[in-house]
Amino acid sequence: MERTRRLREMLEEQFLIEFDDELTGRSDLFKAGVIDSFGYVQLLGSIEQEFSIQLKDEDFLKNILTSLESIDAFVAAKIAERDDR
Repeated sequence: MERTRRLREMLEEQFLIEFDDELTGRSDLFKAGVIDSFGYVQLLGSIEQEFSIQLKDEDFLKNILTSLESIDAFVAAKIAERDDR
């Protein structure tokens, strides 16, 4: 899926990582030391721009996205919400 591929590329480019057998779409990126709180905020800002979605303050706090899979599901929901308007 294009969205998933782009999110994966964004994470790999922004955090200088590569998803593989050890770091998978289900890996907790915080526990793996890939993302910290500052990087997380930057990532969400990049996602807003890339996918033309708006995040509210509660999105930053309520939905702590720890893996590529959870980020992808969150972005899919936000795109659907945007497109339903």
